[in-house]
Amino acid sequence: MRREHRISVGPVDGGWTVRCEGETHPLLFLSGRRAEEHARSLAQALSRAGDEAFVSIHDRTDALVGGARYTARHPAG
Repeated sequence: MRREHRISVGPVDGGWTVRCEGETHPLLFLSGRRAEEHARSLAQALSRAGDEAFVSIHDRTDALVGGARYTARHPAG
């Protein structure tokens, strides 16, 4: 069954978080760029596994400044 995962990148004191909806522990990064790269990499992996993912990017004021949808691909094999 295909699922849609919502992944968000946003600011926190001292860095940036990557949160995946339904997960209780966000990942913490010192660099916003690294947080975005990780979020996109996670979304690509979910897409390759056959799930959908949406990444939302927030700036230091927590305003939504970007996003991308990753559509499900059929796993090879």
